[in-house]
Amino acid sequence: MPWMPVWNKPFGRMFRGLSWLKYPFRFCLRIIRDVDGVFSWLTDTACRICFKPQYTLAGQCKKRGVCCHNIGIWMRPELAQSRWFLRWITWWYTFVYNFTSKGMDDSGTLMLFRCNYLKNNQCSIHWRRPFICRQYPIRYYFKKPVMLPGCGYRIVESESKQSKL
Repeated sequence: MPWMPVWNKPFGRMFRGLSWLKYPFRFCLRIIRDVDGVFSWLTDTACRICFKPQYTLAGQCKKRGVCCHNIGIWMRPELAQSRWFLRWITWWYTFVYNFTSKGMDDSGTLMLFRCNYLKNNQCSIHWRRPFICRQYPIRYYFKKPVMLPGCGYRIVESESKQSKL
């Protein structure tokens, strides 16, 4: 009898609907990404409760993939000098989020990535995209947000800031 993969045998047919058994590595990646997303969401929610942002965002995503080509991860300048830390950050975002490193920007504190799920300038996993993608553009609490040109969002000053002027 020639060698056959386990999933073609009768026992394997029982577990076809449980794709995580077939690809446990992918399942672990999703768990890590989702746990990271939950902690990010909790932090963002706590900040939103404690602080009122000075700026709000209006508009909507035009789904052009502009943000997917230039994903920026900011880091403290002293951490950006550490080769070990840069290698770890590169590994983390490559392993967990399936990003490709593009290197550092000119300031040396922003690491740039590109998403590998981008197909024809559209996100192929949009309905289950990671939290880092869901929260773009980031709403800062104490400074003006920065957006990439052509993304579709615009900045509106909040009422409390306008009344101070």
